[in-house]
Amino acid sequence: MDPLAEFALDDDASGEEAALAEASCALVLGRLDGLVAGLSDDEKTLFCMHLLRKTLITALLQSGFTDAEMRFDHWFAGLSRAPQETPLTACPAHAIVRTLLAELGHHPWKPLSNAARTVSAAAKFTADGSDNDAAGLPTKALEAARTLIGECPLPSASSLPFASLEQLNRRLRKSALFAPVERGAAVLPLLGRDVAIERAGIRTPLWALDALLGRLLASCCTWRVPLPCPGAVTAEALGPQLGSCSRRIAMAERLAASVQGLIEVAETARRQAMRMHDSLGHLRSSARAPQVWMLLAGFAPLGLEQMGVAFGITRRGTYAVRDALVDAGMARVETVKGKVLLEATGEHERASQVSGEKSSALPSPLLSEFDAAMDEIDRLLDRTR
Repeated sequence: MDPLAEFALDDDASGEEAALAEASCALVLGRLDGLVAGLSDDEKTLFCMHLLRKTLITALLQSGFTDAEMRFDHWFAGLSRAPQETPLTACPAHAIVRTLLAELGHHPWKPLSNAARTVSAAAKFTADGSDNDAAGLPTKALEAARTLIGECPLPSASSLPFASLEQLNRRLRKSALFAPVERGAAVLPLLGRDVAIERAGIRTPLWALDALLGRLLASCCTWRVPLPCPGAVTAEALGPQLGSCSRRIAMAERLAASVQGLIEVAETARRQAMRMHDSLGHLRSSARAPQVWMLLAGFAPLGLEQMGVAFGITRRGTYAVRDALVDAGMARVETVKGKVLLEATGEHERASQVSGEKSSALPSPLLSEFDAAMDEIDRLLDRTR
């Protein structure tokens, strides 16, 4: 659900509070722009893999698919059904994901478009089997979002995007497609009687605006790269109960929260790239193992067949990549529903493995004596409990 508006049904906030929120947002926007510009090629790839995952899952959650995050990994591998449609969902989850991947596969920033194409080739997102007439809604939503963003006026004196964001908000509140749908009544049979109950309105496709919002920020010269902003546009900021200053605060805070999430993604990508170079830096530059690991670490676990399709590896080659990553402690093998999945290991797992390797190098009698002493300590502790 969208966060509740702090200012709902209250008096409007002051202009000073709105200006402070926008200044804080501008600082975060500039920080991300600088971080992205300083990423290395491998860091950019990891960043884009994380960004794709975040964009897809946020879009599904915003659309009302509450179990999207729980099912995502196995759904990507073709081992689980699509997220469950609910009365709040307007179109199938499969349609949203495929439409977003196709859109980002033509993104002007090459690292992101390459990552989207790789993920799209590997994906085995299964359809939910429902004959939904709204399957074309995601494409229409992206087209409408592109039009609305393109119609926003550019600022004349500064590179701050807030005047354009206010204009976009105004247009969204008048849009039949994006304006929040009010609660309605549904008539359900209960104990032989028809009972009217109140239910939330269907979710509007605000995720389409998140996917393209970076274009507005880039056109305002705020960003050099028009990145998606997962979760930046919410129904809260479009609510009719907000005053003008309160609305500015809601927009700035949600955009800042979205961008702060991307900053954390960029910092994670840097740490992961350093770890990858430490463990796999001895491989040649054209080796597939680092490329596969970046998808595993940034997006989702991968089946061997998916690996072959996405990276052009033969069946025998997938085994070699799997063994190289497992031997380096960078991945582990899991079997799900009879299918082998390769999953990236975390930092703590790698640390445990390194510690185990060091311990195994100790002389055998000394190691046995240590284990016996630890067992005796455990027994003594059990008696005192």
